Amino acid sequence: MRSIGLFAACSFALAGCLTLEDGKNLHDEIQSVKDMSTKNEQRAELLAKEMDEQLKRLKTVIDDATKVVTRNSADVGLTVQKLQTDLGQVSGRIDDLQHAQDALTKQFQDYRASSDTKLEQLTNSMTAAKTPPVPETPDALFSEADKRLGASQWADARRLYEAFVNRYPTDARAAKAQFNIGEAYAGEKRYANAIGAYTKVVDNFPKSDVAPDAMYKNGLAFYQLKYCSDAKVYFQELLKRYPKNNWKAQANEQLKNLAKDQKNKTACSS
Repeated sequence: MRSIGLFAACSFALAGCLTLEDGKNLHDEIQSVKDMSTKNEQRAELLAKEMDEQLKRLKTVIDDATKVVTRNSADVGLTVQKLQTDLGQVSGRIDDLQHAQDALTKQFQDYRASSDTKLEQLTNSMTAAKTPPVPETPDALFSEADKRLGASQWADARRLYEAFVNRYPTDARAAKAQFNIGEAYAGEKRYANAIGAYTKVVDNFPKSDVAPDAMYKNGLAFYQLKYCSDAKVYFQELLKRYPKNNWKAQANEQLKNLAKDQKNKTACSS
């Protein structure tokens, strides 16, 4: 009787209904993404722990060197030379670990961006019956999406803009809808996700009015993530590809800031 009731309820749902098997598959996929995220976090923690150990060893080497230098012994020169060699090896290893951690951090952020987007899509599909229905006409749909974006209802805005792009990919507003998906992510400071959305504008709508905007916003997003080399590439490509764009002055200013910040490891990791 309970199964019959569920079937009847599904038959009248406006947004459809997931079967028990669909629900289990979605739950398993979400759990898989979460497990992978946990593993990446553990790897980052292990790498950070190894760096701490190397820094402790470096401190010990420096302390030993200081003690040796103050001694008045015949073999002080050889001992100091050996300590300097050890110091160089430890410093080199720390640099290697730092580069590895930077690479892992970037890889992890990229992974989290894609997994967060996938989780959001899966969650939206599981809760579709609870969300307001998507307007049927392109004008009404785009207007409702703009309304949600203006109200900082980021998730709803993205859902509606994505529906617009999927339903009306040849509409003149499709590029703007895709760009606004990136704006909704940026509104939540989910810059890695925003980069993915902005990149689709550049790739799929290169001749649209918002393509230069997407390239500039991509540069800003990379800058926020401290990937200064990537940010520099986007600002330079913006000036090269769209020399008459509205962001020319701002892009040149950002390039000047990057030239200064790239020497500062706290501001730039790459």
